[in-house]
Amino acid sequence: MLAVVALAGSAALLAACASPGTAPSTAPPQPSSAGTAGATPVELDDEQLQAEGLFDEVSDEGYAVRWVEVGASVAVVIGGSGGGGGCIPQPHAAEQDDTGVVVRFDPPDPAIACTADFRLHGWELELGSPVDPNETLPVQLENLRGEDETTEVELGPDDILVGGPTADPQPSVIDGTPPEGAGAPVEIPQADLPEADLELLRADPPVRVHWIEPGNELAVVLGGSGTAACVPTPTGARVTGPASIEVSFDAAPGGDCSADGQVYGWRFVLAEPVATAMGVEVTVTGASSDGTGTGTPGVFTLAADDVLALP
Repeated sequence: MLAVVALAGSAALLAACASPGTAPSTAPPQPSSAGTAGATPVELDDEQLQAEGLFDEVSDEGYAVRWVEVGASVAVVIGGSGGGGGCIPQPHAAEQDDTGVVVRFDPPDPAIACTADFRLHGWELELGSPVDPNETLPVQLENLRGEDETTEVELGPDDILVGGPTADPQPSVIDGTPPEGAGAPVEIPQADLPEADLELLRADPPVRVHWIEPGNELAVVLGGSGTAACVPTPTGARVTGPASIEVSFDAAPGGDCSADGQVYGWRFVLAEPVATAMGVEVTVTGASSDGTGTGTPGVFTLAADDVLALP
């Protein structure tokens, strides 16, 4: 089975010194102690990306690692904008030594305008030298989750990429329409909301965001005056990127506003699912603390496990 441990910080591979004059052996060849680079990554085709369970794993973890040819080449699969290219991390050739394999990634280009759809992207990385197909291979993914972030994967002999037309289709292949009422706010009853607290009421904007169903349904909680006319009105939520959502509010009508603190909340079903494994950026506009809608937007990073439990 595939065991995964996420580590923070740069990871250095330790290279053992080769002993000269070693007698010939019939054991399977091992990685070169001096370090060996594999071939240039080759993109996987759509049939390979339809391997059973692959889409769910990438949606949950942010990546998946499999053998393409056990002992000779590995597949690394990630999720991101359907545009690919500079909109997603790009791998270098696999680097290999006695401790395992490292795959380094270049980050996405923030200057590129990317489509908001989500699909799988993957590459086959041929190893510089073959390894024992019966042993577990340590694989490190560097900078996939961000600069100086390393994810370690233990790739077992049975972790094989098996694609085919009967496996999970890419989202772009699935016919369907957005859920009814997608993006529209639905008020959450006061009794189901957390109590008002000073940290929320004093924030600008006085907003918190949570999942109701991670990746599919969002909750936005707003602190404000007990006078309804002094509270901004939510207008909708839309997916703006592979891991980004924008929630908009209209300014409050205003009037004689009471100074008591009250909590309001709305739920939003998204028109399309977003991947949550690496966090989702939620931008909230028009919900400034003065109720005018002219303040600085709030930007929040929403983790997959930040769920508002509702009855």
